[in-house]
Amino acid sequence: MLHPVLEEAIDSLLVSWRHHDNIGRRTDDLATRAASRHQLDMHRSKVRRLRLGLHPEARELEEVALTTRCPSLDAAVFIRGNDFLEPGSFLCPCGAVVAGLNGGN
Repeated sequence: MLHPVLEEAIDSLLVSWRHHDNIGRRTDDLATRAASRHQLDMHRSKVRRLRLGLHPEARELEEVALTTRCPSLDAAVFIRGNDFLEPGSFLCPCGAVVAGLNGGN
C-alpha cells in the first residue's frame, strides 16, 4: 500500500501529464508548452523523491545514508546520500531539512 501523500502526488502527476498532452495538441505556442512541461517535470520530480524516500527498491537501498521518522509524513523515510545538503543535514522527501547522525554539527 502506498503512502497517501505519494498517492496524491501520483494523481497530480497524471493530471499534469494529461494537461501537458492536451496543450501539445491544442497549441504551438512555445511559452505555453514550456510552462506545461515545467509543471509536468516538477510533479514527476516530486513523485520520484517521495517514492525513493518512502518505497525504495532493493537496489536503491544501497544509496540510503540515513533512515529516520518524518513527522510531516508520519512515516519512516529513507534519505539517500544524494540528498546531502551540508555537513550534518539532509533533505527529507517531504522537503524539510533533517539533521544527520552528528546532529547537524
